[in-house]
Amino acid sequence: MIIPIFLPQIGCPSRCIYCNQEDLTGSCGLPEKESINQTIEAYLSSQKDKEKKADRVEIAFYGGTFTALPVTIQEQLLSIAAGWIAKKEVHQIRLSTRPDHLDRTTICRLQAYGVKTVEVGAQTMNPTVLKKIHRGHEPKDTVRAMKLLKQEGLQTSLHIMTALPGDDEASALLSLEECLHLQPDFLRIHPTLVLKNSLLEKEWREGRYQPWSWGRNLRLLTKMALLCARYQKPVHRWGLMPGELCQSSYLAGPYSPSLGEWVKRSLAFLYLSSLLTCALESPQLKKQKTVTLAVPSKDLSLVRGQRKWLLRHGSTISHFSLHSICQADLQKNLPTYLPFHGDWYFDDNGEKIFFLTLEEFIANCRI
Repeated sequence: MIIPIFLPQIGCPSRCIYCNQEDLTGSCGLPEKESINQTIEAYLSSQKDKEKKADRVEIAFYGGTFTALPVTIQEQLLSIAAGWIAKKEVHQIRLSTRPDHLDRTTICRLQAYGVKTVEVGAQTMNPTVLKKIHRGHEPKDTVRAMKLLKQEGLQTSLHIMTALPGDDEASALLSLEECLHLQPDFLRIHPTLVLKNSLLEKEWREGRYQPWSWGRNLRLLTKMALLCARYQKPVHRWGLMPGELCQSSYLAGPYSPSLGEWVKRSLAFLYLSSLLTCALESPQLKKQKTVTLAVPSKDLSLVRGQRKWLLRHGSTISHFSLHSICQADLQKNLPTYLPFHGDWYFDDNGEKIFFLTLEEFIANCRI
């Protein structure tokens, strides 16, 4: 479980074109110690009522640029979190920051207080786009920061954004691939949104920025998900976290509170389409009118949810009437970078018919 503590715009050396964290989160200024402790206590209390408790609890400082804050404020915030670690109610600390405000001295300070994960806001590796969004750093800063963090043994994440001003699909995929070469432990990817009182709002209203459509963004995110899986790197979050978006600040752009589920649905359609293409060429199945898709129990919601949308779409692109069952065998110890909980196959009167494993689909699906 992650307990987010938001530090909107605090420590940022400049304001990025898309950013208005005060309106985005509905809060402003440095949170007081009492407020931070109350937030932590509220999250911990919610866990006490659950039968299955989180294996790991982390306090996360998000928003702003943590490592650009005065050292005294950094230590003040870290001391509050470290107190909960000392009480054994929290396991560790994570934070997000910019790549150009990380050095070895800063990293050692973070480690001394129990920071285990640093999430680096790269946003893009395209230098032209970085300038256009007023980011204030260069791709080489991200490369240097990731190298330092890795050398000091910290877990790392990279934040990537889509639909940035001046960006396109090819550039975004190239940026992602460059980020994957830096070997982050995981990634976070979310689209650009137009927020009230941001510099991007002015460009949008003047017609100089056109928000991406939902379909265009989802198609790109689907390709990104496949690319991350090929590099065996999990995406821990698609889109903004709960609490990061105050609805009154949102104006335009491809927003959904369940963006990650939409990415999975898109991948599920591609996987099923590939399986059906094979089935239509199979002597054993191609003459049948009805086929049964067997999926892991945790993937059933993708297949049967939204009024069985996946089965209905699968029937539309093939001559089969599709049904689904839960696999009897539990596939264990699967890598976290895989988008589903195991291989899907067709069941023909108890006989398993495999055409494409999940790994084969990821390796061969066109991006």
